[in-house]
Formats: sequence, C-alpha cells, structure tokens
Amino acid sequence: MLLITEADQYMGYSIACHLGRFAALRSNIRLMCQTKKTCLNFEKKGMDVQVVDYTHPHHLSLALRGVDHIILAIGHDHNRVDMAKRLIQMAVQSGIQSIIVISHVGAVSPYHDSLKQYAEIEQLVIDTECQWTILRPDWVNQNFHLWAPFIEKHRHLPLPVPDDAEMCPIDITDICKVVEQLVTHQQQQVGGKMEEARKWKSALNDEHDGQVYTLTGSQTASPKAMVQMLSQATGYTKMEYKWTRPMDLAYYFEELKRDIWFDARLKQENAQIYHDDFTTFNYRSKAFAAPSRTQIQTMLDYFDWIHKTSSSIVVPHAPMITSLPCRPLRKFFQENANTFKPRV
Repeated sequence: MLLITEADQYMGYSIACHLGRFAALRSNIRLMCQTKKTCLNFEKKGMDVQVVDYTHPHHLSLALRGVDHIILAIGHDHNRVDMAKRLIQMAVQSGIQSIIVISHVGAVSPYHDSLKQYAEIEQLVIDTECQWTILRPDWVNQNFHLWAPFIEKHRHLPLPVPDDAEMCPIDITDICKVVEQLVTHQQQQVGGKMEEARKWKSALNDEHDGQVYTLTGSQTASPKAMVQMLSQATGYTKMEYKWTRPMDLAYYFEELKRDIWFDARLKQENAQIYHDDFTTFNYRSKAFAAPSRTQIQTMLDYFDWIHKTSSSIVVPHAPMITSLPCRPLRKFFQENANTFKPRV
C-alpha cells in the first residue's frame, strides 16, 4: 500500500491524480487529508481516503495500517514541521519501508525560516532507518495560476526580483513523472505489446535510496523573458514587468480569496475535480486554492533567496530519472493563455 499525504493540498493532489491514471494501482493508494471535499473523486475512483487529525495518534495509526511506502508531500500548514514529525514517528513504529519526501529547493537556505522548515523535515526522514529519497522541486510553473487575476486586470507581471533574475521553473507534471518513475515500473510485455498499466515497485531502487534530487526545468527564465512569453501566448503586446515590494505581493495574495472572479474560477475547478477521470493531466491547469499565509511566506522567501544568492540553476535530475525532457514554461503560458488575457 502506498500512502500519499496532504492530498487536499496541491502537490499531494497532483501526485494522486497522476498515479490515479493507472486504474490497477488505485486500490493500493491511500490518501491522507484534513478536508475530504477535494478528495471525494479519489474515493469514488477506488482509492482509500483517510481524514486525519495529525495531533491524534490513533488517526495516524489507522492511516498507516498496512502501508509500505509513503510519499510525504509537504504542505503549507502553519505547523507542518510538527505534523511531519508526528507522522514520521508513527510511520517508523508501523514498520514503513520507504519515504519519498517532496521538499523544496530552498531547503538549503540558512536564512529563511519558511524554507528551513523543509530542511528540518528532511532531517527527520534521514534520521530514520527507512529507505528514503528527497525531491527538491524548484519554482513550480503552476504557481503562476495565482498571478492570473492580477495580470488579467493590470496587464503586468509583478515579482519581487529584478527583471534579469534567473529562475529554473519546473512543471508539476514533471515532478509527478519523477515520482511515478521512483515508485512504479512498466508492466511486462504481453501479447506482443507493452501494456499501459504500471505496477508498484516493492522497494526503492538502490541508486535512488538515500539520494537528494533537485528538480528544475531544462531552461532558465528571467521575469523579462516571462513577460515576452506571456505576450506571445496572449497576443497582448503591451504586457510589462514590474519589480514589486514583497509586502505588496503579500497583500495581493491575502486579498485573493476575496476576489469574486478568482472565487468563481475555484468553484468551477472544484466541479471539474469531482468528475476528473485522471487521463488528461487536468491537475496542471488548476489554481486549486487561494494561498495560505505559510505558502505566501514560502514564495516570498524563495524570491528573496534566489535574488540574493542566484541559487536557482539548471539541474538535470528530472530528465535523468524519467528519460524525458521537461515541459517548458512557455508551454504552460500557451496552454493557459485565456486565463492571463487582459480584460477588455
């Protein structure tokens, strides 16, 4: 049995959708969540959904019963370190074999508290006797869904970094493909053709056990280049980039949950989520939810970190694991152009 944590937050939800494409795997996937509403479709499709209070040991014990492998998708809860600590302690007691941590590239930062939390959780896993692999994604392309209402209204892209600062964003699909490669293998050839289904691996491959991988896209992109991509995707040539103050960006995100247009988008997405059949990678088109304070601070700390250290650089770990090229940021803007187009 494979357990995916935080299935009601975007990273865990996306991984669950991606692995749920393989119908034969669904009965051996268990999802942990704190809010079941987002996970109703998973349950409908045959996955085991457990609503968990992380402060309640009995809840954790039940969720871990019969589980061999955990995908620890670190969420954006204010107490995420304590939540992870309780889960990992119970997992060790339950005899878990392996843990894959979906961490953050900024875990190496010594200066930002929200990023250091990822390093603390990583260390908790490293200190166990389980097999483990740590994945550190860089900026995820789909985060820009949260900018769509602003760009649509104001026709410029605001970020708290200079226009020549470089980022190496990665698409959520490529992160999910890395996870897929780590936990499954392709079914053996049957009747002269390879089946589309995949099977669980009984354990992490030796070359991945104890490894830390940085997941980035295959190209760097500056804010100036991003605006050019947006202009080409939307057809609106007067798009601009504006270096903004972190406090102004934080205020925008705090108010986003009150934006009636964004709220309408989320309601429409929720309806789509309930009927998703997992076959068309719909998870990558979702804004999913307004950001929490922890998520906002994590994003702002990331921007401060790369601005001061130029730490976002291309690392080819994702294509090395999947043997596939990463999806470019340009493709993301093209596929979601309508949500970024300025209002007329």
